[in-house]
Amino acid sequence: MSIENNIGNVKPQKEIPRRLWLANEISLKLVVKDINITGKENIKEIPMGAKVIVMTTHLTDFDVPIAIHSVAKELDIVVMNESVHHHLFGKQGEASTNLGMRIAGTKNFLSIDYRKNESGKKSPKAFNSENFEPAVKAMEEGRAVMMAAHNPSQEPRQNLDDVKGGYGGVYLAELTDAYILPVTIVLDRATGMYEPNFGALKNLKGKPNASVVIGKPFQLEKIVGIERFSELTKKEDKLTEEEHVEFSRLAKALREQSAVVMKKLSEQLAKKD
Repeated sequence: MSIENNIGNVKPQKEIPRRLWLANEISLKLVVKDINITGKENIKEIPMGAKVIVMTTHLTDFDVPIAIHSVAKELDIVVMNESVHHHLFGKQGEASTNLGMRIAGTKNFLSIDYRKNESGKKSPKAFNSENFEPAVKAMEEGRAVMMAAHNPSQEPRQNLDDVKGGYGGVYLAELTDAYILPVTIVLDRATGMYEPNFGALKNLKGKPNASVVIGKPFQLEKIVGIERFSELTKKEDKLTEEEHVEFSRLAKALREQSAVVMKKLSEQLAKKD
């Protein structure tokens, strides 16, 4: 296996968050053959002491682990992932992913509200601003937050056509004035979302190669009044007419900023093709 990490300014081995990085490397060796990374020099363009959000594609279940592999020697990563991953048992849990989290260190993961219906299909719950409070704290402590830029794809695909971005990462960036580091992953073999609870073992045969592009870090245009969004979402249907107008304006602005992120990711995929 020839997973490359060839950049001259990587942190000394003792500074690497060993538990997350090493656990991730072991799991990747089971499901991915070669990983080719371009754009690692762009990490150097993040200003010293700046807050960072790594936003990735999520076209397969391999995207986030491959992204961790690609940047975790330069950035102290904490991953925001689905709440079902944080439960070992029950309908709202996923045993295999949860065990992997425990091995990699639960402190390296933050939960985003997700749910499963009776058929086991997953979908995000209504936006919960409280999910992002631990992420803000982690960033204040110097950690970089990694999260997918959009909901997971339910079928194999090689592009972002008709894929709408979520605005969790954008919301977090607006709150913290963080730089966004866009990361795209392309596999040379069609692989969609694998089944939970050890269904990933089917990928042991015919492992794909991965191509990673790390784009240039950027900041979003500041949304005036974004601090109010959390308060307004908590009031739900008790908004006054004036508050409803304000909430609609902020939600629209977040959608527009999410589209900016998705456009940059799409451009990176186009360049790779």
